[in-house]
Amino acid sequence: MSKLEKSALPDVTSIRRTDDGRLSVFDALQVMGATSPRSMWSRLVEAYPEVVSKCDNLKFPGAGQRLTPVTDLVGWRRILTVLPGMMGRQYRAEANDLVDRYLAGDVKLAAELIDKQTDPAAARWLMRRAEHKHSSILLNSSLKRHGASQRGYRYVHDTLNVAVTGMPAQEIQLRRGNPVTKDNFTEQELAAHALMQFATINSLDDVNAVGDTDCVSAVETVTSDFRPSLRKYFGPRKYPQEGLLQADV
Repeated sequence: MSKLEKSALPDVTSIRRTDDGRLSVFDALQVMGATSPRSMWSRLVEAYPEVVSKCDNLKFPGAGQRLTPVTDLVGWRRILTVLPGMMGRQYRAEANDLVDRYLAGDVKLAAELIDKQTDPAAARWLMRRAEHKHSSILLNSSLKRHGASQRGYRYVHDTLNVAVTGMPAQEIQLRRGNPVTKDNFTEQELAAHALMQFATINSLDDVNAVGDTDCVSAVETVTSDFRPSLRKYFGPRKYPQEGLLQADV
């Protein structure tokens, strides 16, 4: 368990929980040091309605029980961000440190994320995503070296996107829901796309490409060569717009 997780909620049995794992906010506030949990809750509801919106009210079993706000750990962490006192300050400081590490691109944070994975498929996807990022950086450097414009960059990347998924970037985002194109890819799609990026880099160098026309020709040669294998081993792509890209050169 990480330091941030430990500061979020002590592991105590005095906090009542529902059958589906949601915790009593009153009990959690008391454990965190509140002398009057109900009064503190009333102040939080008035001052931060958006924070407490993830809570529901219910009665726990037993005589004389009153309505009690309950929430899951995600909702409790939202409450902690506005909680007064030492515990709230400690949690905010550790959460801010986590955000700072993320924005700074701390690679150790990625390693910690891998360590937390209990799903082998998720861990493999994360590895593929990191490898794909590396090949994307190399391809962009190659396109710059060979004189591609921003329009050329988009065409090259979308040509590869269509070859692997059947869709350009914008449609991938719309259909699969994530605004970061490659975060919508499966593990197999990431592997195939990365391999084709390396092939495109080699093709650009082999033909001594100069400018958009040469870069487009190189990537179209690569996708033409790969397409039969992709179709054979991964199935046909359902191309949008009869296979026409949404970007023009």
